[in-house]
Amino acid sequence: MRSRLLSLALVALVAAACGGSGASSTSTPAAAAASTAASQAAATNGTGGTGKVDCASLKGPGADLIIGVQVLAQIRTPEALASVKDKSFGNFDPDTFIASMQKLHALDGVSSPLGDAKSAIDAYITAAQGAKDLIAKSSATQADVDAYLKNVGSVADFLGKQVAISGAMSAAGC
Repeated sequence: MRSRLLSLALVALVAAACGGSGASSTSTPAAAAASTAASQAAATNGTGGTGKVDCASLKGPGADLIIGVQVLAQIRTPEALASVKDKSFGNFDPDTFIASMQKLHALDGVSSPLGDAKSAIDAYITAAQGAKDLIAKSSATQADVDAYLKNVGSVADFLGKQVAISGAMSAAGC
């Protein structure tokens, strides 16, 4: 048993050591310099990124995405909804979140292998509208929350939609 644990620890250590710093072992100083120059040029062109998307205008909505999605994913019971409603869980405003997601639609035309940003943004807008409707109710039941959850789905799937948006932001150079 002890040798098995030692072996597992050794394998984990070797795997971590082989992972390196995350930099590609095939990158060259010239490639790194070119990448840095491109990043600096993007940062100074006023929009950031590739110029197809105004990256500066997406900073606020990007932050709203991270916080808002976490709040929306937590609405699984009437008690959790009450915490969102009375702001003890956080200062979530569905209208602000929806407006931020609308701004993220600037990424709709950006292609990413990580998924479709437009459908992810649309799903988050739908969830926020559902949450807004729940918050407006004087007393929501578990049946009301369950109806909301039909649009949200599992926590993992819901949170996973952020990957598509992040991929689009990365592809746009933001």
